Amino acid sequence: MNIDSNDDNCILIKTVQSSTIKILVEALKEILTDTVFEFTDDAIKICTMDSTHTILIHLRLDASKFEHYYCETRKLVGINMLNLNKIIKTINNNDTLSFFMNSKNCNILGIQIENTDKNAKRVTYMNLLDLENNNIEIPSATFTSVITLPSCDFQKVCRDINGIADYLEIKNINNQLILSCVGDFCSHEITISDSEQITVEHTDNEKEIFQGVFNLKFLVLFTKCTNLSNTVELYLKNDYPLIIRYTVGSLGEIKLCLAPQAST
Repeated sequence: MNIDSNDDNCILIKTVQSSTIKILVEALKEILTDTVFEFTDDAIKICTMDSTHTILIHLRLDASKFEHYYCETRKLVGINMLNLNKIIKTINNNDTLSFFMNSKNCNILGIQIENTDKNAKRVTYMNLLDLENNNIEIPSATFTSVITLPSCDFQKVCRDINGIADYLEIKNINNQLILSCVGDFCSHEITISDSEQITVEHTDNEKEIFQGVFNLKFLVLFTKCTNLSNTVELYLKNDYPLIIRYTVGSLGEIKLCLAPQAST
């Protein structure tokens, strides 16, 4: 099969940011089992819930950021994430990654991993799944504040507190981010103030206090995306899902949404 030309293919996409895709797939397999990738002429997208209908994942990789991007018509591609990871995890830093689909066989996704230094190509033909695509409409919202902090710091906080309690309370008071929990044997609180590394941007009423309690198990899952980006953004609004945003290298972004725990 010729993957150097658009002629025989309805999809042909190439990127040198193969390590970024590797990290992304490794993270997604922890959250999603089977999912639908939407290929259009301007982006690769995912907008879906996890199997527990607790987490919403919204991914967008922009066509303009790839070395080569061709998608003849919109395609919905059903993929098992564990199986995709088995293929993608073999990628090395200097590899070029290509996705392609022959116009005459839309039930198979071709994946090529090429290393020009070694003059080597590995091609896999992956059987696709027939999955229902759930159209999820995401309403627009104005958030109380947006907090940007180093992604590794947020990951460490979530991991550390995960050994103490099941839930994390997040508060934003003025320019302070307060992360706290109450466990069986202790309570724990971390206060982070606006600084060079951490910024707090108020998009609404600056004096409004944000407070929400979130399941730590899912927050720890979210931090699997840490290596995608040096920073992470937290979008905060009372009685609204917490939105956590990572950039995906320079290819696009992933947003993970988690509803707060109901008050008892």
